[in-house]
Amino acid sequence: MEVCCDMLEFPDEIVERLEKYCHHQGIAIAPGPPGIGLEAMVWITEMDSVIKVHRLATTFDAEFAVYQKLAETNTHRLKGFAIPQLLHYDTELLVMELSFVRPPYILDFGAASVSPRPPDFDLDRIETEFQRQFGREWPEVRRLLEALMQIGIYYSDAHDKNIRLR
Repeated sequence: MEVCCDMLEFPDEIVERLEKYCHHQGIAIAPGPPGIGLEAMVWITEMDSVIKVHRLATTFDAEFAVYQKLAETNTHRLKGFAIPQLLHYDTELLVMELSFVRPPYILDFGAASVSPRPPDFDLDRIETEFQRQFGREWPEVRRLLEALMQIGIYYSDAHDKNIRLR
């Protein structure tokens, strides 16, 4: 498999891990550039899923813990928001294959934490910033974040690319 993305360059080891995973799973990547984040890169497959390749084991482990909690609580949707499902993964390659979701959705649990009791996370303290980002949609987003907290997931990376209503 050749990964080409119009002038974008990716660390060779990330592309190598993507290629190994795709080869092992028999998956083809759909045409188009990947999504690039600080902690991972995401490619859409031809099977209506996405492959997320993490840069570091620490962020993979944190996000993996969230997906384990979501599976444990059988959470696929929350307050009307679709949540990607963990389809397959490879802990050595730091790769997750997730179901593709359409709005309304919540994505990217890399900065979330799982805890039986709240960590130093105060939704009221950061509400002003989130209100500014989401405007009139903030009450719906707040209900989603509160519902996540009720199952022990604390989500701090709320913005319009990770949480989309339309």
